[in-house]
Amino acid sequence: MLALAWLVWPSPDRPETTAVPPAQPSVWERWDAEPVDWPGWVDGEVWTPLLLLDQPGPDEDTFLGTNESGDLLHVANRPGSPGEGGKATVTVVAESGGVPGVVAAAATGERIAWIASEPDERGRVVSRLWTAPREADGIGEPTLLTADTGDVITYGSVYDLQFAAEGLHWLASARSEALVTEHRSIAVDGGEVAVVGHRGAWQAAAWPWLASAGSDSLGGAQLVRTDTGTGVKVFAGADELTLCSATWCRLVVNAADGARVDLVRPDGSGRITVAEGFASAVSPDVGLIDRFEPLAERTAATGDGVTVTLFDLQEQEAYLVATSAGRTGADARRLWWSTGTDDLLVWHVLDLTALA
Repeated sequence: MLALAWLVWPSPDRPETTAVPPAQPSVWERWDAEPVDWPGWVDGEVWTPLLLLDQPGPDEDTFLGTNESGDLLHVANRPGSPGEGGKATVTVVAESGGVPGVVAAAATGERIAWIASEPDERGRVVSRLWTAPREADGIGEPTLLTADTGDVITYGSVYDLQFAAEGLHWLASARSEALVTEHRSIAVDGGEVAVVGHRGAWQAAAWPWLASAGSDSLGGAQLVRTDTGTGVKVFAGADELTLCSATWCRLVVNAADGARVDLVRPDGSGRITVAEGFASAVSPDVGLIDRFEPLAERTAATGDGVTVTLFDLQEQEAYLVATSAGRTGADARRLWWSTGTDDLLVWHVLDLTALA
């Protein structure tokens, strides 16, 4: 009887089976592409990428980077023969006299330029603009272009310093009671520094544009051309922080449970949500190569690492790049992230133009 009762007794309620969400598609599944790996520890130097140089030598890729002292480094990654591995070398282009050191860099096929900020004998931070030729075997002798840089402003953007219109361009904060941003420029061969003031806080975008920054970007933004003075008003909600590049604006609305990140064209068209929760943009520059928005998010599952995704504005789809990544960064065309630490540190560099 007991056996019979056990067989007919109603079984306890079981929770309904929860459907497993589909895995997020990855960049590697969508495109036939793979990153180029760079050792993060070269010749005893741990380095951080700053700018991948275009038009490198025929048998190597080259980066400008920095070390913990703020020195400017030239890092070459030469692929080896099959089975022999590659060979990476690092050359110190310019030593820093103190932190933060090199804060911005730019390059053409013929030369590089950089701004180095360091403390003077009174502890005040002063900045200088340097340049050096690119040569077949690396970088040539540095030349001081000017010490008349003003109080340099940088945002970590690839446009903090840029070659354009036969000159070099950067921003500085005016020494005045009113908040004024100075657009400064100098000919590539040197000369007097030209200064044009713009009331408020501004950030450099791709030449010739400046975009409003800081509190001036809450509830909308402005874009202005430095060559003609004409501008564009970008409209947004009162609670939306609006950060713009020349072709896209990033609208961020913060909340207790994270933030919503939308991208929109400066004229208000093409608005799309690219992230919700605790994801943030990898780069201060919006909409890389006019198509991609790299994002990083730290979750309980990733621990000390971050999950890196790439939102494709054309396909309106997010693609997984890496899980448990370390540090991240980008320039105008490349995305990079690290794995490992110390002598096992590796930088993985993805050329976004290969996906477009």
